[in-house]
Amino acid sequence: MELQQREFSEKVLKQLFIGSQLDGVKFGPGPGSTLIKFMHYTSKQPDELWVNIESKWTVFPSAINEFPNSEDEMDDSTEEEEYSLLIKLQREKVIDIKLGETVPHLKIGFSSGLTIFVNGHHDMYECWQAGDGAGYTGEEWLIVATPGDDITTWAPNDFN
Repeated sequence: MELQQREFSEKVLKQLFIGSQLDGVKFGPGPGSTLIKFMHYTSKQPDELWVNIESKWTVFPSAINEFPNSEDEMDDSTEEEEYSLLIKLQREKVIDIKLGETVPHLKIGFSSGLTIFVNGHHDMYECWQAGDGAGYTGEEWLIVATPGDDITTWAPNDFN
Protein backbone atom coordinates (compact mmCIF):
# COMPACT_ATOMS: atom_id res chain seq x y z
CA MET A 1 0.00 0.00 0.00
CA GLU A 2 1.47 3.31 -1.05
CA LEU A 3 1.91 5.92 1.68
CA GLN A 4 0.03 8.64 -0.23
CA GLN A 5 -2.95 6.34 -0.87
CA ARG A 6 -3.00 5.20 2.78
CA GLU A 7 -2.96 8.80 4.02
CA PHE A 8 -5.77 9.84 1.64
CA SER A 9 -7.89 6.80 2.53
CA GLU A 10 -7.37 7.34 6.25
CA LYS A 11 -8.34 11.01 5.87
CA VAL A 12 -11.57 9.97 4.12
CA LEU A 13 -12.36 7.37 6.81
CA LYS A 14 -11.82 9.94 9.56
CA GLN A 15 -14.02 12.48 7.76
CA LEU A 16 -16.82 9.95 7.44
CA PHE A 17 -16.76 7.95 10.66
CA ILE A 18 -15.44 10.07 13.55
CA GLY A 19 -18.40 11.15 15.64
CA SER A 20 -20.73 8.48 14.26
CA GLN A 21 -22.23 5.76 16.44
CA LEU A 22 -22.45 2.02 15.89
CA ASP A 23 -26.11 1.76 14.97
CA GLY A 24 -26.70 -1.87 14.03
CA VAL A 25 -25.87 -4.99 12.12
CA LYS A 26 -27.39 -6.30 8.90
CA PHE A 27 -27.67 -10.05 8.82
CA GLY A 28 -26.55 -11.59 5.54
CA PRO A 29 -27.56 -14.83 3.87
CA GLY A 30 -24.97 -16.75 5.88
CA PRO A 31 -21.78 -16.51 7.91
CA GLY A 32 -18.65 -15.04 6.42
CA SER A 33 -19.76 -11.45 5.99
CA THR A 34 -20.64 -8.90 8.66
CA LEU A 35 -22.21 -5.57 7.74
CA ILE A 36 -22.01 -3.01 10.54
CA LYS A 37 -24.09 0.16 10.28
CA PHE A 38 -23.07 3.54 11.68
CA MET A 39 -25.11 6.70 11.99
CA HIS A 40 -24.42 10.37 12.59
CA TYR A 41 -27.19 11.68 14.83
CA THR A 42 -26.21 15.26 14.12
CA SER A 43 -26.43 17.37 11.00
CA LYS A 44 -23.18 15.88 9.66
CA GLN A 45 -23.44 14.42 6.18
CA PRO A 46 -23.44 11.69 5.11
CA ASP A 47 -25.43 10.39 8.05
CA GLU A 48 -25.74 6.68 7.08
CA LEU A 49 -22.45 4.76 6.97
CA TRP A 50 -21.46 1.12 6.89
CA VAL A 51 -18.50 -1.26 7.00
CA ASN A 52 -18.82 -4.63 5.27
CA ILE A 53 -16.33 -7.14 6.67
CA GLU A 54 -15.36 -10.20 4.65
CA SER A 55 -12.33 -11.31 6.67
CA LYS A 56 -11.56 -12.08 10.29
CA TRP A 57 -12.11 -9.33 12.82
CA THR A 58 -12.28 -8.92 16.58
CA VAL A 59 -12.42 -6.34 19.34
CA PHE A 60 -9.38 -5.32 21.41
CA PRO A 61 -8.84 -2.89 24.27
CA SER A 62 -7.46 0.41 22.90
CA ALA A 63 -4.35 0.03 25.05
CA ILE A 64 -3.08 -2.77 22.81
CA ASN A 65 -0.09 -1.73 20.72
CA GLU A 66 0.42 -4.80 18.55
CA PHE A 67 -2.28 -6.04 16.26
CA PRO A 68 -2.20 -9.25 14.17
CA ASN A 69 -0.47 -9.15 10.78
CA SER A 70 -2.91 -11.52 9.07
CA GLU A 71 -5.90 -13.80 9.65
CA ASP A 72 -3.52 -16.64 10.51
CA GLU A 73 -2.64 -14.81 13.74
CA MET A 74 -6.28 -14.39 14.76
CA ASP A 75 -8.54 -16.76 16.67
CA ASP A 76 -11.63 -18.17 14.99
CA SER A 77 -14.93 -16.81 16.32
CA THR A 78 -18.44 -18.08 15.84
CA GLU A 79 -21.06 -15.81 14.36
CA GLU A 80 -22.72 -15.60 17.79
CA GLU A 81 -19.43 -14.52 19.42
CA GLU A 82 -18.96 -11.80 16.80
CA TYR A 83 -22.49 -10.45 17.32
CA SER A 84 -21.91 -10.47 21.08
CA LEU A 85 -18.85 -8.25 20.56
CA LEU A 86 -20.92 -5.81 18.50
CA ILE A 87 -23.67 -5.68 21.11
CA LYS A 88 -21.04 -4.45 23.61
CA LEU A 89 -20.35 -1.58 21.19
CA GLN A 90 -23.95 -0.61 20.43
CA ARG A 91 -24.43 3.16 20.30
CA GLU A 92 -20.71 3.70 21.03
CA LYS A 93 -19.24 6.79 19.40
CA VAL A 94 -16.30 6.45 16.99
CA ILE A 95 -13.43 8.58 18.28
CA ASP A 96 -10.65 7.41 15.94
CA ILE A 97 -10.13 5.33 12.83
CA LYS A 98 -6.80 4.22 11.39
CA LEU A 99 -5.26 1.97 8.78
CA GLY A 100 -2.25 -0.29 9.22
CA GLU A 101 1.13 1.06 8.15
CA THR A 102 1.72 -1.27 5.18
CA VAL A 103 -1.46 -3.38 5.09
CA PRO A 104 -5.00 -1.90 5.05
CA HIS A 105 -5.98 -3.34 8.43
CA LEU A 106 -8.88 -1.25 9.72
CA LYS A 107 -8.88 -0.07 13.35
CA ILE A 108 -12.01 1.68 14.61
CA GLY A 109 -11.63 3.20 18.10
CA PHE A 110 -14.66 3.81 20.30
CA SER A 111 -15.35 6.06 23.28
CA SER A 112 -15.48 3.00 25.58
CA GLY A 113 -11.80 2.32 24.92
CA LEU A 114 -12.47 -0.67 22.66
CA THR A 115 -11.17 -1.03 19.10
CA ILE A 116 -12.61 -3.10 16.27
CA PHE A 117 -9.69 -4.59 14.34
CA VAL A 118 -10.45 -5.85 10.82
CA ASN A 119 -7.84 -7.87 8.95
CA GLY A 120 -6.86 -6.15 5.69
CA HIS A 121 -4.50 -8.78 4.25
CA HIS A 122 -5.51 -11.26 1.57
CA ASP A 123 -3.83 -12.12 -1.71
CA MET A 124 -7.01 -12.83 -3.69
CA TYR A 125 -10.03 -11.19 -2.01
CA GLU A 126 -11.29 -7.87 -0.67
CA CYS A 127 -11.17 -7.92 3.13
CA TRP A 128 -13.53 -5.04 3.84
CA GLN A 129 -15.39 -2.13 2.28
CA ALA A 130 -16.69 1.07 3.89
CA GLY A 131 -19.01 3.68 2.50
CA ASP A 132 -22.15 5.72 2.72
CA GLY A 133 -25.80 5.24 1.89
CA ALA A 134 -28.54 2.74 2.52
CA GLY A 135 -27.70 0.74 -0.62
CA TYR A 136 -24.35 -0.49 0.78
CA THR A 137 -22.52 0.23 -2.47
CA GLY A 138 -21.17 3.68 -1.65
CA GLU A 139 -23.32 6.52 -2.95
CA GLU A 140 -20.52 9.11 -2.92
CA TRP A 141 -17.86 7.56 -0.70
CA LEU A 142 -16.32 4.10 -0.94
CA ILE A 143 -13.10 2.70 0.55
CA VAL A 144 -12.07 -0.89 -0.30
CA ALA A 145 -9.24 -3.03 1.09
CA THR A 146 -8.23 -4.73 -2.15
CA PRO A 147 -6.21 -7.90 -2.71
CA GLY A 148 -2.46 -7.76 -2.30
CA ASP A 149 -2.43 -5.30 0.65
CA ASP A 150 -3.74 -2.34 -1.32
CA ILE A 151 -6.58 0.12 -0.83
CA THR A 152 -8.82 2.00 -3.25
CA THR A 153 -10.86 5.06 -2.36
CA TRP A 154 -13.60 6.96 -4.18
CA ALA A 155 -14.58 10.36 -2.81
CA PRO A 156 -16.41 13.38 -4.19
CA ASN A 157 -14.25 15.51 -6.46
CA ASP A 158 -14.42 18.47 -4.10
CA PHE A 159 -12.99 16.51 -1.12
CA ASN A 160 -9.49 17.66 -0.31
